[in-house]
Amino acid sequence: MTSTQRAGQLIPQAAGGRGAIKSPAHDLRLDWIMALSSCAIVFGLYIDGWAHNHGRVDDSFFTPWHALLYGSVGIAGLVLVLTHFRNVSRGYRWTSALPAGYALSLIGFFAFGAGGAVDMLWHETFGFEEGIEALISPSHLFLALTGLLIMTGPIRSFWGRESDGSWVGAAPIVLCFTAVTSVFTFFNAYAPIGGDLIVLTGARPEPHNLYDVAGIVPFVIQSNILLGALLFMTRRWQLPFGAITLLLVLNSLLMTWYRVGEAGEFIYVLSAGAVGLLCDSLYQRYGLADTNRLRFFAFIMPFAYSLGVMLMTHILGTSVWGSGGLWWLIHMWLGVPVLAGAFGYGLSLLTRPPATTND
Repeated sequence: MTSTQRAGQLIPQAAGGRGAIKSPAHDLRLDWIMALSSCAIVFGLYIDGWAHNHGRVDDSFFTPWHALLYGSVGIAGLVLVLTHFRNVSRGYRWTSALPAGYALSLIGFFAFGAGGAVDMLWHETFGFEEGIEALISPSHLFLALTGLLIMTGPIRSFWGRESDGSWVGAAPIVLCFTAVTSVFTFFNAYAPIGGDLIVLTGARPEPHNLYDVAGIVPFVIQSNILLGALLFMTRRWQLPFGAITLLLVLNSLLMTWYRVGEAGEFIYVLSAGAVGLLCDSLYQRYGLADTNRLRFFAFIMPFAYSLGVMLMTHILGTSVWGSGGLWWLIHMWLGVPVLAGAFGYGLSLLTRPPATTND
């Protein structure tokens, strides 16, 4: 590696004088800034959802809630743009002036800005979405996609680096995964874990098939979104104790807060914490290197998460909502967690397929 001097700056060059080297080295400070920015973006997303759920918005694009969301994206984009120009001034090529993993984040930032303009035009043309429509609207899904491109920068950056299992090295990864996972659970809030489960409490309705379906879907979907994030993380990095608990608790806190109708619904956070501690203990004690242990972990996490939510719903029905306990019989009480666990087992097969006879 050689370098040249220009206006008092050290310009890195590839050996042989063929110009700037491929890309800057990893920047832990940038990783931290982008991980925290991702958390701010998600908070902006959830507070906007909270405002919609609590009647704090009117038919206007320009709201304080949108300002927080778009402002957080703007800060992340400004950091990327400034980092890019600083590295260009140091001699890096224009097309590779960001550390590995962040080029897509910069593209996502500009695409998000374009998506915001499209979203405004969409509202002007077709009106404002109501309820579930806001989660399915194509303009909103495009914003989610481009937002995820921004937020996953630290994950791509860390992908080529090992984790020593300490919080110092893993914290940006855990925060980023928590933020990204919470985006997925937000856009699946039509299958909620929260107050809407009141339909499963009290007297058993007749017919009850549609209520059964409305109850089964949240347990299977939400628990396995969380499991998918955990399997992805543990596939690549060694996590410190408490990382799983933090992800589950923060996600549960966000999902409960933005939908909450009664303060008592925060009891769901206790269930998430208990399951997180169970999974952290299993992970730290036994690890997931052994395939059988991985399969067990992938089954027990959604099983325990779903069963915990059912218990919390039963308690809420009897002590807070006043509607009565969960009216599901033992077939559903046990069958739904088993079904969620079976889906988790299937995810583990994708994460680590069975060995062939030649392996």
